[in-house]
Amino acid sequence: MDTQKPEPPPEAVLIKEALRRSRLSGREAARRAGLGETRWRQIVNGYQDVGGGVRVPTVAPAETLARMAQVVGVTPDQLRGAGRADAADALVELLQAQPSPASATGPHGSDPRVDAIATLLADLPPEAQAEVLRRFTSGELAAPTKEVADRSDRHRHAS
Repeated sequence: MDTQKPEPPPEAVLIKEALRRSRLSGREAARRAGLGETRWRQIVNGYQDVGGGVRVPTVAPAETLARMAQVVGVTPDQLRGAGRADAADALVELLQAQPSPASATGPHGSDPRVDAIATLLADLPPEAQAEVLRRFTSGELAAPTKEVADRSDRHRHAS
């Protein structure tokens, strides 16, 4: 009976470390990748329990690993470096399928300031993007100064 934990493969270690840096919970990362939390954990640990203390090594399919990598900001080159060129290719396809920031729609989709911010965000490394978005969603971004708020009000009333 094999009760020892198999060593996780390099790509699992890569995803686990990127998850830690992303500050997402395993549950949220799994949800964003379209996986159950248990499956996410099996992949990053490199094994699954099959009962009776038996642990079987687990390797993610390329498409699954690509979705996981996308969620936590792992690049195709990092996946290639971990020996998963198949997942790197799948990640490239996922990234190419994403709409570009300039093609965004909505009430502010044609606002050049929104386009500029989206372009700046797209140019940041994944870790920096995650930090900006974390600050935005947590409300840590500074409130506009009175001068900026006044200018914005004048702009709105002039329209």
